[in-house]
Amino acid sequence: DELSIEVDMCEKRLNRAEKLINGLGGEKTRWYASSKQLGQQYDSLTGDVLLSSGIIAYLGAFIGKYRTDCVESWVKLTIKKGVPASPEYSLRTVLGEEVSIRTWIINRLPNDQVSVENALILSHSRRWPLMIDPQMQGIKWLKKKEEENNLDVITLNTKNWLRHLVKIGRASCRE
Repeated sequence: DELSIEVDMCEKRLNRAEKLINGLGGEKTRWYASSKQLGQQYDSLTGDVLLSSGIIAYLGAFIGKYRTDCVESWVKLTIKKGVPASPEYSLRTVLGEEVSIRTWIINRLPNDQVSVENALILSHSRRWPLMIDPQMQGIKWLKKKEEENNLDVITLNTKNWLRHLVKIGRASCRE
């Protein structure tokens, strides 16, 4: 009886081990593909970071079409000059973290390339941006994003806006 119980246990363990090995077989393929992609990203890191820096420093104020045209010409120029860069460059791929981008979209950021790039530029820039936002999409996103930091929005129509601004400035100096 004990021997038959042990045989049964061994068969169950063998079946579980076989399922585990089969399950990990697919992981080998995925890990290999990820390793290959990481190697390509590493090779093109210099040019990609150069392009990202240029976009953040110079192209934030421009419309999406002009920005795309500039980036395409910059990619061609980096390749021509021998600087390794991704042939299919994307600011979202280089600087974006998908979890953060998904959170931004949940917080009312429109899910289009230009809006996501604008948010990436905003989040990686050292300077305060001037946002021209006729559809009020950016302000909705910023309000939701900065809700926990007690963002205070002031417009030129706000009563005593200058006093309010001075009060906020004094409070931030104390911190």
